[in-house]
Amino acid sequence: MSSTSRLARAVGVAATTAALAVGTAVAFPSAAQAADAEHYYIQIGGTGPTKSRPGCDTATDSYDRANQALNLGSSAVPVCYPASAGPLIGPHGGLVDGLNVNPDALTAPTYDSSVQKGYQAALETAKETHRRHPAAHLTITGYSQGAQIADEVLQTIAAGSTGIPLSQVDGVLYADPMQPDTGLGAKIPKGVGIPGVATSPGVGPAEFNGIPVARYCITADPVCDLRSPLNAPGYFNLHWKYPEFVIPQTLAEHGTHGVYWRKADGSAE
Repeated sequence: MSSTSRLARAVGVAATTAALAVGTAVAFPSAAQAADAEHYYIQIGGTGPTKSRPGCDTATDSYDRANQALNLGSSAVPVCYPASAGPLIGPHGGLVDGLNVNPDALTAPTYDSSVQKGYQAALETAKETHRRHPAAHLTITGYSQGAQIADEVLQTIAAGSTGIPLSQVDGVLYADPMQPDTGLGAKIPKGVGIPGVATSPGVGPAEFNGIPVARYCITADPVCDLRSPLNAPGYFNLHWKYPEFVIPQTLAEHGTHGVYWRKADGSAE
C-alpha cells in the first residue's frame, strides 16, 4: 500500500474530484488460452510514490502483493509512467506527507498529463508485448488513475487499430473513475475540472467490442461508487484497500465481464 499520508490522500482526492446501475455481471466465453500458452499482465499502478526498478524508473507498488501471491514473475509487465497529480502528489508522495515536505510534487506532471503519458506508455507496452509474443494472451489491468488509463487503452484496442487480436485480450480494472453509472467520471461531466491540471474523463463504455472487462469496486469508494455524496469519506478508508486485498484475490480471474462489488477485505458483496 502507498505510504502517502492521510493529508496527501485528502489533497489527492480533492484534485481528482475537482477533475473528475449496476447490472448483474455477465459471463463471457473464457478468455483463458491453452494451458501452455503465454500470458502477460500489463499493469498500470495508481497515483502515488514511485521508485526505480530494473527497466522502470517510475514503478509503483500497486501490484506487488498480487504478483508475489500469484508468482507471476516475468509475466507481470509494469507500465512506467509518472503516476502523479502535481502539484499535490509527486514521485515521493504528497506535497505534505506527515512531517515531511516533498517539493518535487510541485513540479510533478499534473493528473491529466500523467494520464496522457500513462496512456501512451501502456498502449506501447501492450503493442510491444504482442510483437514479441504474438500468441500470448494479454490482461490489461489498472488501479485508480491506472484504471482510467487501462479503460482508455482497452477502448483503443477494441477499436481494432492496434493489430492486437481482440480474442487475446481481457481487462481487469480496479476503482475505475470511468465506471459506468457510478464512477466519478459518470457523475461529473467530461472536461469539467481545472483545465490543464485535472479534468473529468467522462464515463467509460459498458462494452468493449467483445473484449471481456471486469471492473472491481469496493462499495462506497467514491472514485468508482459516487452514487451518494455520503460516500466521500470512503476515499480515506476504502480506496487504498485494493492493492492489499482486492487485486491479489481477483487478478487471476479471467473471462468475466461487468461490475463486481467488493467489501474492504476483498470478499464479494
